[in-house]
Amino acid sequence: MMALATSATARAQDAPPPAVAPEQLQGEVGAAQLRSGAQEDGNDIVVTGIRASIQASLDQKRKSDMVSEVITAQDIGKFPDKNVADSLGRLTGVNVVTGSSAGGGFGENQSVSIRGTDPELNLTLLDGHSLATGDWFVLDQANGGRSFNFSMFPSEIVGSLEVYKSAQADIPEGGIGGTINVHSRMPLDLPSGTFNLTAQGVYNDLSDKWKPQVSGVASWKNKAGTLGVLAAGFYEARAFRRDGQEFLGYATQEDFAGSGVDVAYPALIGNAYFTQERIRKGGTVTVQFKPTDRLELTATGLYTRMSANNVNVNSMAWTSKLVTENSTPGRPGYSLGQYTTKDYGGITYLTSAAWGATGAGGQPAFGRVQDDIFRSAFSSTWNGTLEAKWNPADDLTVHANIGYTEGRGETSKERAWESYWQTGMSYAIAGKGATISYPGLPTDPTSAAYLKNYFSGTWGGSTISPDTEFYTQADLEQQYPDSSWLRSIKTGARFTSHKRAVNATGILWAGNETPAVDPQNGASNTNQIGLFDVYAGATTPADFNRRIGAATRYSLADLGKVEAILNTRGGVSEAFYPPSSFSVKEDDAAFYAMAKVGNDRNWRGNIGLRSIHTDISTLQYSPNVTPTIINKFGEFGAVNDGRSYWDVLPSANLTYNATDKLLLRAAVAKVMSRPGYAQLAGAFSLDDLSLSGSAGGNPRLDPFRAWQFNLAAEFYYGPQALLSVGVFALDISNYITTTTSRRFYRTVLHPNGATFLIEEPVNGGGGVNKGVEVNWQQPIYGGFGFIANYTYSDAKKNADAVTAADNFSREIDGNSKHTWNLTGYYEDKLISTRLAYSYRSKFRSGIDRATPMWQDGFGQLDGSLLVHVTPHIALSADAQNITNAKLYYFVGDPAIPRAYYDNGRTVYLGLRLTY
Repeated sequence: MMALATSATARAQDAPPPAVAPEQLQGEVGAAQLRSGAQEDGNDIVVTGIRASIQASLDQKRKSDMVSEVITAQDIGKFPDKNVADSLGRLTGVNVVTGSSAGGGFGENQSVSIRGTDPELNLTLLDGHSLATGDWFVLDQANGGRSFNFSMFPSEIVGSLEVYKSAQADIPEGGIGGTINVHSRMPLDLPSGTFNLTAQGVYNDLSDKWKPQVSGVASWKNKAGTLGVLAAGFYEARAFRRDGQEFLGYATQEDFAGSGVDVAYPALIGNAYFTQERIRKGGTVTVQFKPTDRLELTATGLYTRMSANNVNVNSMAWTSKLVTENSTPGRPGYSLGQYTTKDYGGITYLTSAAWGATGAGGQPAFGRVQDDIFRSAFSSTWNGTLEAKWNPADDLTVHANIGYTEGRGETSKERAWESYWQTGMSYAIAGKGATISYPGLPTDPTSAAYLKNYFSGTWGGSTISPDTEFYTQADLEQQYPDSSWLRSIKTGARFTSHKRAVNATGILWAGNETPAVDPQNGASNTNQIGLFDVYAGATTPADFNRRIGAATRYSLADLGKVEAILNTRGGVSEAFYPPSSFSVKEDDAAFYAMAKVGNDRNWRGNIGLRSIHTDISTLQYSPNVTPTIINKFGEFGAVNDGRSYWDVLPSANLTYNATDKLLLRAAVAKVMSRPGYAQLAGAFSLDDLSLSGSAGGNPRLDPFRAWQFNLAAEFYYGPQALLSVGVFALDISNYITTTTSRRFYRTVLHPNGATFLIEEPVNGGGGVNKGVEVNWQQPIYGGFGFIANYTYSDAKKNADAVTAADNFSREIDGNSKHTWNLTGYYEDKLISTRLAYSYRSKFRSGIDRATPMWQDGFGQLDGSLLVHVTPHIALSADAQNITNAKLYYFVGDPAIPRAYYDNGRTVYLGLRLTY
């Protein structure tokens, strides 16, 4: 457990008590702590800063009946990290992920993995209730997952975070690995007139741009403490640039070049240039009313929206074109030169090859293809909750809430321009990437000869992914103060209605699906568009891909010129695109009973039972049924399906106080996580270039089910000090895995048909996650201290859960065998500073283009500094990725690259005003 940051008590329903506020620490911290990082106001001493935050988090962890971790804010509006996910990633047993397996890393952590489980198998709550999510990246929008996108959530409005590693009957189901509860601030817990304003500038050394960020929190309550209002707002801009090299799928060619050997080769090797400006803005409002000592009413509202317009350009070596042309009867073929192969894990890979600039009969080779993709995108989340807590008697508590939450991920406009380039091509895989050359193609990307090439086609449209949930819950807790072992019995019910959909359109150029000119088929386009009309002008920066050893330059298309061409040559319209559209409706009803047991001396805990009914209905579209939709994209029929099932989940947590400093914990529970929405009703998709795709979802899937076991020892031997060891095991009875099959389809680019490698989800066998966690928090003399933790996680599928799509690997997605964190801090009356390093070893991140992929081990160094100029004014500096660590992904063996990304370093400089 690690904490670096707190302030007000943050309250959650259906969860252990909230984190302790600094105002409550006056009798719980040592004199040394009070002498530094303390503020005097009359006769009261309010402890703030890093060490107060650590102590608050330790107190909350110690009081909990569950196996848990806690992080609390360092002060009003001051969390340990700018990104909430970064702070979570410093906890024992928690890892963070920067993006989906297909999208790669974008320099900001957005999802969380607990104890080696995939982020889809963890649950995120806001004050104990659901919070819808939205994704800005088009592939994440289409994937329709359940993991929460933490890049949407500004850290300035968070009071504390709790990670529940064991299950409890009164906490909503859905997190096999664990549950994250985000606590917001409550106005009646803060002094009236509390105010914070933070203004910062953020700089990224790769984009070389500064952007502004402003946030503020204000809280008021009346003198009687019966009415309070809190409001927070934020505006945060940030400029992103990502340089990368991508290997987009590995295809297999039988009897390559007549050698009698089947080889796997990279279908496309791209030098990808991604730019984006993110603007995140929104706020929260909370109103608390406590008309009597027995009744409390709370209304909360949250809204956050992040605009994320982006441009993604990729200049790609078109290996699949050159390989398949040489292997297809009746096609002209190209002159294959020298090539090399190497075996890794029983697979022979084409590690280098060269093709000349012409083929049979002097037909020009097309060894390069470029995509310029422009997207207008945003994601948003809003939530509104009404809550009541009533004590009709001293020993009876009634709680109820009702609310609605809506997330939205939207690519409102996507325009892509694709061009073929007449050139030979050679590549050689070395290290974490490949060197690429194009014989016959001029090196000046603005020259006439360079731009004398073919326009292939255009595509685009829109993707809208709404995520909504209505929820209501009621609980009753009867206490038994006279019992020697029974503290209370709590019962309750929770009802939710969740909807997730993806609605997609495709563009039509002059009323038809956009054309793809294939010169190798002898197509002659007399109205060929000249690339001078689109590309003449901008190029990639001079330092593009230099820091990953793949420096190159190429022309960039101009969006205005692209749209002008499309509009003057027949115009562009959009139509509903059924293959990429689907919807899922999920109605859940949960009932629980839980007994809290223990005495006032040395033991406590709870035992309970939660029963859940899940009812699922799905809608997706197929080209293989009676058509209900006929448009320019084809004929598609609506397919409605669904199912329902019950789960009964027992749980027990026990804590034994062996001494006044040593706690022993044990917990056992049955847990479940429902399939991802796209796994239930996903999009049907084909990638013409890499010859891969997805067959859609499977509404008959069973959920993930598992037994969860925990043992832990926690030694609290001094202020801000902890030494703990824990062991855990997760026995999962069934996984949802992916199978692949080869299927024949005709597409625009392949009018005569081609064989595609198609993915689809199925239920498989089980597996086991087991491991050890060690945590040491130690203050040192003179304001110095450190926090260190290590997690070992061994996660494997059973043999009956492994498929050919996994390359017969037993590894579980999201699991790093080794994770460790080391944080050093120093604090006195004027300065508060820390330096934190986080590392996770390699892990399998999923299946992309029918190929399993892994992220290599990754470590990141971050730092922060806060200097108090006056009691109310402070200067701040934060730095992320100080050593400019890069993300590397590979396929099967570390020597076979999938992607290599550079996101640069980020620095924040700011001013804080606090009252």
